Amino acid sequence: MSTEPRVRLGVTGTDTEIGKTVVSCALAAIARARGLRRAVMKPVETGVLARTRVDGPSMRSDAERLRSAAGVDDAIERIRPIALVEPLAPMVAARRAGITLDLALLDDTFAELGADRDVIIVEGAGGLLVPITPTMHFGHLFARWHCDLVVVAGNRLGVINHTLLTVQAAEAAGVRVRAIVLTSLTGRDASVAEATNFDALTSLLPHIRCYRFPWVDRWEDPDALAAAAEGTGLADLLLPEQASVSASTTSPTD
Repeated sequence: MSTEPRVRLGVTGTDTEIGKTVVSCALAAIARARGLRRAVMKPVETGVLARTRVDGPSMRSDAERLRSAAGVDDAIERIRPIALVEPLAPMVAARRAGITLDLALLDDTFAELGADRDVIIVEGAGGLLVPITPTMHFGHLFARWHCDLVVVAGNRLGVINHTLLTVQAAEAAGVRVRAIVLTSLTGRDASVAEATNFDALTSLLPHIRCYRFPWVDRWEDPDALAAAAEGTGLADLLLPEQASVSASTTSPTD
């Protein structure tokens, strides 16, 4: 008899291009390294053709990157059940393509992927309130699937406001925020804002675990991503929360 995944993680961002896919892949890579039964999913991906030209690995789609990092053999059509050509919000891209998005397909695929897995990692598109249909955004989808939320926040000026707004929107949608991951967006020295954002967020959101995620040059390398996840403490998120709390005696950034 199939069982549901013990851990369901939804990954969202405070904006676009802030490392959401890198963190999702890092979680998948550390799950792979630890031998967990894992699944990954990108329910709706837009701008797919623009990212699948034969221009090298950096042009791969997000779903393909997730699949590679996780090292799973699930068909790409299951990992990404809905693909749209234009790089727009799913609702807008679907409307322009004359397509009605099938929520039942998403529900069925999520259930199939998660069966007999220890963890499933679901990456959204853009931010939490990006609309999938006129009446559903990714926050609703994560609530529907009982996913705990990992908020990926790009460490730059403005991230405090964007993170607080995302947490507030998640709580309003009935989604529990499991963690905030503050990502380094470049390899250069931090500005004053970048050097102080983490402490500000931990002070403002003391009930949510915050992690720092470093700049990773080899973001297509599962081993490099797994090492970054291990060093950052993100592996704790692959355990049910009660187990991860009891297993950790110090902050992931101590």
